[in-house]
Amino acid sequence: MKHASKAFFLTAFVLPGLGHYILKRYISAAILIGVSLVLLYVLISTTIKQALLISDQILMGKIQPDLQEITRLAFESPTGDGANFIGYVTTALIVVWALALLDIFRLSRQ
Repeated sequence: MKHASKAFFLTAFVLPGLGHYILKRYISAAILIGVSLVLLYVLISTTIKQALLISDQILMGKIQPDLQEITRLAFESPTGDGANFIGYVTTALIVVWALALLDIFRLSRQ
């Protein structure tokens, strides 16, 4: 039971797949960790691209280096295909995380 609790908390709070690794389900762990890292990479790289666009606008003088304006631009939701893509990636990450938790729960009951 001790390993099951540790596996559940690692999956819930750190990264999907780590709990599977603790329970020696190496193939499941590799798949879940790989998918999760790819999805996290996409989300983080999209955020960095948005930050670089804002910094380029400041350097070119298109916007003033004002905290309120930068905050507004940072939290401005993307429109069109970009918004849909980010939404799909976020949804996929949540689904992978939920499936990993459900699977850890199932494995711990066996």
